[in-house]
Amino acid sequence: MEVVRKRVVLVMLFLLLGCAATLAQSGEGKLAGRILDADTGEPLIGANVVLLNTDQGAATDIDGNYFILNIRPGNYDVRFSYVGYSSKTIQNVRIVAGITYELNEALTSGIELDEVIVTSEKLFEENATNTVKVVDSEQISKLPVRGVTNVAALQSGVVIQEGNGGVDGNAQINVRGGRSSEVLYIIDGVPQNNILNSQTGAQVSDNSIEQLTFQVGGYEAKYGQAQSGIINVTTKSGSAKYNIFAEAVTSEFTDDYGYSLYSANISGPIIPGIDKHTIFLAAERGWFLDANPPAISLELPTINTTYDHRPNNNAGIWRLTARTSHYMGDFTLRLGANVNQNNGRLYIHSYLKNDSDFFPEFNRNNYSFSAKISQTISNSSYWNLTAGFRRYYFDQFDPHFGDNLSLWGDSTYFANQLGVTLFASGQRVFYDDNGIFFDYGRVNNLYSKNENDNFTLDASFTSQIGNHLMEFGGGGIYTLVRNYQINPISPVLYDETLTETEKYEALQPTVYGYDIFGKEKTTLDDGEFAPKNPIQAYAFIQDRMELEDFVLNIGVRLDYFDTKEDVLLNPALPYAGGSDPNEFDPGDFVVKDPEVEISPRIGIGFPVTASTVFHAQYGRFIQQPALTDLYNGPFDLLQFQQFAPQYVRDGTIGSEETTQYEVGFRQLLGDNAALNITMFYKNIKGLVNRKTSFYQQRVNGEISTFIAPANSDFGTTKGFAFSLDVMRLSYISFSAQYTFSIAEGTGSSTNSSQTAVFRNQDNEAPKVIAPLDFDQRHTATVNIDFFVPKGSLGLLEMLNANLLISMASGRPYTPLDYFDILSGNNGGPSTTGYVNSRFTPGTFRMDLKVEKSFPIGDNLLISPYIWIENLLDADNVIQVWRSTGDPYTTGFLLTQDGQNNIENRGEGYEQDYISRERDPDNFGIPRQIRLGLKVNFGGI
Repeated sequence: MEVVRKRVVLVMLFLLLGCAATLAQSGEGKLAGRILDADTGEPLIGANVVLLNTDQGAATDIDGNYFILNIRPGNYDVRFSYVGYSSKTIQNVRIVAGITYELNEALTSGIELDEVIVTSEKLFEENATNTVKVVDSEQISKLPVRGVTNVAALQSGVVIQEGNGGVDGNAQINVRGGRSSEVLYIIDGVPQNNILNSQTGAQVSDNSIEQLTFQVGGYEAKYGQAQSGIINVTTKSGSAKYNIFAEAVTSEFTDDYGYSLYSANISGPIIPGIDKHTIFLAAERGWFLDANPPAISLELPTINTTYDHRPNNNAGIWRLTARTSHYMGDFTLRLGANVNQNNGRLYIHSYLKNDSDFFPEFNRNNYSFSAKISQTISNSSYWNLTAGFRRYYFDQFDPHFGDNLSLWGDSTYFANQLGVTLFASGQRVFYDDNGIFFDYGRVNNLYSKNENDNFTLDASFTSQIGNHLMEFGGGGIYTLVRNYQINPISPVLYDETLTETEKYEALQPTVYGYDIFGKEKTTLDDGEFAPKNPIQAYAFIQDRMELEDFVLNIGVRLDYFDTKEDVLLNPALPYAGGSDPNEFDPGDFVVKDPEVEISPRIGIGFPVTASTVFHAQYGRFIQQPALTDLYNGPFDLLQFQQFAPQYVRDGTIGSEETTQYEVGFRQLLGDNAALNITMFYKNIKGLVNRKTSFYQQRVNGEISTFIAPANSDFGTTKGFAFSLDVMRLSYISFSAQYTFSIAEGTGSSTNSSQTAVFRNQDNEAPKVIAPLDFDQRHTATVNIDFFVPKGSLGLLEMLNANLLISMASGRPYTPLDYFDILSGNNGGPSTTGYVNSRFTPGTFRMDLKVEKSFPIGDNLLISPYIWIENLLDADNVIQVWRSTGDPYTTGFLLTQDGQNNIENRGEGYEQDYISRERDPDNFGIPRQIRLGLKVNFGGI
């Protein structure tokens, strides 16, 4: 297998060097069309086409055709000119990565005529062979939502749970029935997903986004490591003139949630008067008193307290973006940085009454840097080469003790500094006298941190050969992964007969990339404590054939993934490979084989009539599993020797696979409306979940069990998506999105089978096809925008009102016969129906943003606004107690056991129990009113 690995690596290196060229995941756009004489219809030969404020342009050939390649996504003004003819400028031409914008024009002869200026308004990307949603900076600025994922969630095919991600906008979404980890986030060409858990900590200020492109249902061969969708963010660049923008928005005067967000950016030439070298700088700072405000009040009658916000749930964020562009003849160099820092708290409802000071604190930081060089070899060929570095860091800790783990259970420190009496060192505080809420001093017994560094190198070469736009390229990602998790509150940490090292060995932390204490980083030479070092590589080739009435996009992708992890030689006989049948030794392990996957992709598009475009897409999509389910530290496998069944990562999991099919059509309705209907089907297999495995310590020995992650889940998603977009009818534009989908499978997450395999008598998870937890059958959004342009309607000029209406059916849950908050799933609640056979209530919400702009002089624009989320203050139910289907009560207090507890423990027990049942996580968000001000000083 080592020979195979070396050969594959050599092939990858050859492809990378042979490409001599874009960040394969970033993508550039193309502009093409034909220029004719307006009177005769004859082609104009040698007419000039120029993207204003850039060095890019083209001249028409003998048939009047032209094309411009390697255009960075964004909006451009395009100027057409020809000797003896009036020139014409088309404004706001939207260029999208991987899609050809077809712009045909006719020029009128006569040099005395004034230049014609018109605005480009396209309702859909007619040359796209898959579902592509594009939102530009102007649209984002008008919407009554913030955050990349919240904007993406407005598109058809996307499911988001209300309130998810809190006020900072870093929500998780499900796309066409896929898990939230199946969406790839790319910012300026650099993938942002954390390889350890497949999530992302990256965010960009709304004011820094030039264009957001969202692909669902399939994508070109250049994109990989995503089974459901790709969100591609292009940030703004500098321009020839200086522009300064600032924004402040706050709820300090309107509610008690303490929302405050401030942002500013500046752009322009690095050296005044030289537009070949430009810069864009942006900074955003947020403070939130409550990072996830509750829709219901938090009532605690036993202490005569009612909260309308979650106490001690504050958060703060920093978002920084920097980008420079350098045009040097045929070469272009772009340097970029995107930095995110997020500090917050984790709300634990059982701590609310007495212990909110001890809500765990966390830091989530993401640092992304890129350098991209591009050369236009000719008007038909170019190459790009991108290098990137990204660091993700997360830690979670108690706010009183931080990483000083020896204090977490130190009874002396608790008594002297906190006034709390522990039974003994290494013990924790338990419930108060009523027995429902934890008393003051309870500490969440988990300290964790992880870090991964990604070094990326990506290259591609693109050439227009006749009607074929050929691309080939490849890339590689070299990663260092560090992880540390420990439960530090234990009597063993205070056993003076042990050395410090022996104490931590007894605690058996999950550790790699750090020393045993979690203090110092280790190197690749540090043996069993070394960081993990996975390697990814890929290569692709694709051809986009564009004829007058037909587009064929066909490609193939090769993915290589090597975890470089030592895994068990035989999990069924874990001790049989070495010399010691009672302990692990090197003979029990083998290096995990690398994976090589080939994924074909094909998309077609063609016009059925002059106003109807049909498209179809097929593709196979591979994604590596979250490595937290694969990697082990030196102590993790010791659980084989503990009571069964224990959770053990046996190293057998591999990549997950989705096959997607999509057909649809786009229909123009007159000059200002378009209808899109798409049908989709996904076949998903090899998803990771928990599964029972069997092993023997020696051949013919006693059979024991352990629980391990396995590629055991499968599922299907099918449905259709509908959208209707209407451009300006007088002062109103309108967009409606609706999706019907059925998402079914055997498991909704990587651990959704944990309870079943632990509790069932046979320790097996039932493999039944059932609705997934995020099976939201009906999802709809309606966005109505009212805008009065300058010079219209008197005092109402430059008024913008944007109303967003969101509707969704409920999500499924499995009903239980009873449920006691204190015991949870332990001790015996039984299901009373099929898995996920009942549904929560549907949700309805309206958001509004009203903005009025006031121009002062030629360069200054001031825009105050009001932004209201959940305009009608609806208490949307997003979760229910599974024993009753009610968000307010489990029904336990009405049972005989509940009545006995009330009789024995008194009224305080009953009141606190009702307060515990009143969980804010069962509801969406409250009405939130924020006041904002924008100041734009441009064209300097």
